[in-house]
Amino acid sequence: MMNRPIEPDTLWQGLAIIIFSTCVITACSQDSDDDLILVTSPPTLSYTTTSSSPLGHSSDISASHYVKNGLYLMYTSEPPVPSEAPVGPEMSDSDNFSSTNTQVEGVDEADRMEYNGQFIFAADVPVWNEDTGQTVNQVRVMERQSDYSLAQVSSIPLTSDVEVAGLYLYNDVLGVVSHSYQYYLMYDIFSLTSPWQQSDNYTFVDVVNVASPTAPDTDARIQIDGGLISSRRIDNELYLAMQYVPHVQSLPAVDGTDVSLVNLYNVLSKTDNELLTPSITINGQTSSLFELDNCLIPENATSQNGHVQMVSMVKIDLNTPTNYIALCMLVQADGLYMSNDNVYLHASEGSDTIIHKVALSDGIAYQASGRVPGELGWRSNPQFKMSEQDGHFVVITSQFTGVDGPTHVMHVLAQQGRTLAQAATLPNENESAPIGKPGEDIYAVRFFADKAYVVTFERIDPLYVIDLSDVLAPHIEGELNIPGFSSYLHPMENGLLLGVGQQVSVENLPETGTQPQVTPVVEGMKVSLFDVLDPANPIVLDELVWSDAYTPVEYEHRALSVLKTEGGYRFAIPSETWSTDEENWYLSYSLNLLQVDSAQRSLSLINGMKPTLDQAMYFTSYSDRSILHGDHVYYLRGNAIFHALWQEGALVNGPY
Repeated sequence: MMNRPIEPDTLWQGLAIIIFSTCVITACSQDSDDDLILVTSPPTLSYTTTSSSPLGHSSDISASHYVKNGLYLMYTSEPPVPSEAPVGPEMSDSDNFSSTNTQVEGVDEADRMEYNGQFIFAADVPVWNEDTGQTVNQVRVMERQSDYSLAQVSSIPLTSDVEVAGLYLYNDVLGVVSHSYQYYLMYDIFSLTSPWQQSDNYTFVDVVNVASPTAPDTDARIQIDGGLISSRRIDNELYLAMQYVPHVQSLPAVDGTDVSLVNLYNVLSKTDNELLTPSITINGQTSSLFELDNCLIPENATSQNGHVQMVSMVKIDLNTPTNYIALCMLVQADGLYMSNDNVYLHASEGSDTIIHKVALSDGIAYQASGRVPGELGWRSNPQFKMSEQDGHFVVITSQFTGVDGPTHVMHVLAQQGRTLAQAATLPNENESAPIGKPGEDIYAVRFFADKAYVVTFERIDPLYVIDLSDVLAPHIEGELNIPGFSSYLHPMENGLLLGVGQQVSVENLPETGTQPQVTPVVEGMKVSLFDVLDPANPIVLDELVWSDAYTPVEYEHRALSVLKTEGGYRFAIPSETWSTDEENWYLSYSLNLLQVDSAQRSLSLINGMKPTLDQAMYFTSYSDRSILHGDHVYYLRGNAIFHALWQEGALVNGPY
């Protein structure tokens, strides 16, 4: 019997694609002619890719008319050219365990493993069984035994044709967020030859009662039309951002003549609005997620404009999953940043970034929109380039123009009515020093308290400390230059900062301001401990380097596990190392256990867990996860969990 894992490269999907969905529907007549617009000659329309105009209701066009214009354009026009995708108190050992590493405290992010101190809930990577012709897709429930080994006590079966985006554990409720496998590149979405080759694209939420983990009970099975953009959880409230595009079937043929174009437009105009909206199904009961004409559109939209992409923001009460609130915006969204109070959706338009602000209080309420020059880019995780500071939205973008390479700007936006207006920038007239030297791209950003830490890199690694104590007057407070670069930054108390990235060869590296004679060579994974207690003079305290190695933490922050202890911090960092001989190329995997001593201000390697796993089944390290519980470590590698003690040379037990 042969098994193989189904493990899509979700990193590059997140960086290079936009997730869309469609619903196959059949054109039919509306129940009402209130918004019926028929034409006698082909209309002249323009597609609105995205807009920074405030969203609401236009005096010139309804939301349904706006969508139908967009559908007409989708089927008859050349596609628009898209822009290229370019972080307590002392605890006892019994309750001191790690949880998902998140960006914002209090805002949970979905992950493939959750833990409550006694039970581990782990979403398996789906495995295709060639003998049965089916995919095994499940969440395993593992109980910690008295000796800290694990025993499986139950499982939660999932449908075979979904990919689990992650789990949320809130008290005795487990939320499983998943989605169908269909993805579309922007140019495929608007392709004239095949805009919708596959019509099934859904987001699923399984709400499971795990009060008795040995007998989990699914309270609700929710299916929503739309491709998942991202999700978050605050307490019992689950937030989903999805993107949906309707598709009309059985349309009249278009042969390029005016008669066929008029016929197509009129058929689309008569299509029932309800058939153009996404549906939500809860325990088999289906209804429209919202009414089409309640969708928000750019207030400056005219009757000659059209758009088809619908962003759905949905809030679900995990305690009572039949209770939900939905907001529809006819805009494009590539991703989001979420604070405890607001969510900010972002999209690219040319070389600009569009931001839409939605408040989370009193349901889900649209607030304002804005535009900033530059792109969030692809080099580092876009969500870490955004933050909320003292009621303002802060974002760092890059403009890739000019012979000197990209230029980077911090934008501070303030809400003025329904507009996000620029209130400050860095650099500016008074603070003209650039963020990054000529040719350097941004590799990592982290906002913490009233500081922003930015890493740029081309041949050396400048770490910039930006002061935001007065958010309307940001300035570079300090800078440190070292070889290599950090792709992920993790702030700690007492002025300590952990950087995870790559070391580069210092051979032939020139002095600052001169071009290197040779391109620096990446040597391997590097973890650095910075002292930023004096922001004007950041220093490196310690560094650890693994030759010919890489860690997914560079691009996936949830792969890092962090445990605050009485004397400092413990970190678990997965890695993969490559080696070759004359004929073969080898990969080996490890969970590296690192300790930061806050008093000594030092970084040390405690152990490297190297479990034995069936090499016939390949799993990348991108989905590796771990849990730190007191002096015990659990390492999820592939679909197997291993256990070891937090000590040098500890025996690795498992797999479980």
